[in-house]
Amino acid sequence: MAALDPDRLVGTWHLARWQTVYEDGTTTEPFGPGAEGLLLYAADGWMSACIMAADRTRLSRGNPREAPAAQRAAAFDGYFSYCGRWCILDHRVQHEVTLALNPAMVGTLQLREARLTGRQLTLSARESVRGGTRLHRLVWKRPARRAGSRERSG
Repeated sequence: MAALDPDRLVGTWHLARWQTVYEDGTTTEPFGPGAEGLLLYAADGWMSACIMAADRTRLSRGNPREAPAAQRAAAFDGYFSYCGRWCILDHRVQHEVTLALNPAMVGTLQLREARLTGRQLTLSARESVRGGTRLHRLVWKRPARRAGSRERSG
């Protein structure tokens, strides 16, 4: 497999699907089939990823700190986000997490196997869990271009 071209990753990607595959073949979608996400790779080496479950319930208060703890916990459970530096390591993408919704991710290196086919990017990572491992497979697609857009082609 040839090394990835960083220039082909730069730009905006929309989440098409996030699947988790377990050793027994079971497949789940962590945020459901309607999950939405945005992945940004900047030419200066910074990246940002945000994913949320579909149909998240609004908080009862405009200020999250005034909402009940159970509502805040549900909001946390339906959202995933981090950002930091990125680089290509052969056919993998490394994310060096500097900010994250989950404080345990800050300071970690997130290594993703990457496959780029046309306007589709698949990022995969294995995770150790009790009783074995599971594979996260996230499929990202380039959004349709708007007139006057300067986004690079993928």
